[in-house]
Amino acid sequence: MSETGDRETHRDRLPEGLSDVLRRVRRLSRENERLFGELAAGERRLHRMARAVWQVQEEERRRLARELHDGVGQTLTALKNLLGWLREKEDAREVEAGLGEALEIAARALQETREMSRLLRPAVLDDLGLEAALRGLVRAVARPDGLQVGLDLEPGENRLPAAVETVLYRVAQEALSNVVRHSGAKRARLSLSRTDRRVRLSIEDDGRGFDPRQVFAAGADSGIGLRGIRDRTALFGGSFDIVSRDGGGMRLSVELPVEEAGA
Repeated sequence: MSETGDRETHRDRLPEGLSDVLRRVRRLSRENERLFGELAAGERRLHRMARAVWQVQEEERRRLARELHDGVGQTLTALKNLLGWLREKEDAREVEAGLGEALEIAARALQETREMSRLLRPAVLDDLGLEAALRGLVRAVARPDGLQVGLDLEPGENRLPAAVETVLYRVAQEALSNVVRHSGAKRARLSLSRTDRRVRLSIEDDGRGFDPRQVFAAGADSGIGLRGIRDRTALFGGSFDIVSRDGGGMRLSVELPVEEAGA
């Protein structure tokens, strides 16, 4: 009998219990390979999301740097030049008029600083919670002769975890900023609803709309805000959905698990 035939005969003669063990081992091996593959794919997705969030943070830093330079920086430069000019003046009326102008410039610089501080992190979010912060955000972006923003809040008995409140506020801030800058909408609505385990935030508008697939498929400088919303939501175990079409407005929704995101 050939050597191959001997091996086959030997295998055929394995006790039934041992054959069953070998089958289980092979199944476990395949299952382990599948799990390792899923783990590797999950790590790659996490790395992509982390890079995307980092890009969003860098874009926010660049925006803040521009606003500091173009806003507060130029205002303070104007104040410095005015005070230097006043120092050389001897006419009391010129000095008095100049001081009045200097006070106006200082007040403008203070207002710009407070606005940037609010954009970075509003104190009301820490002090009074998400609902109060969203009301303030809506008041800031709405315009009496332009965009009208409705607000539907479903308050809970207890505050959400701090991490959840921060993510949802950033989502609302970025989404409403996009509505103001890009949509041409006349009306928008922000809605917040919650259960014991999940919280949902939605923003919709009646603007010109767009194709979300094109936005997400575009280059790094296009749609970075929407990608940041999607990836931040995913990092906290939530879901992201956006529905829009040309001329048909937009609806963006995120849903977060309260317990997991707050852990």
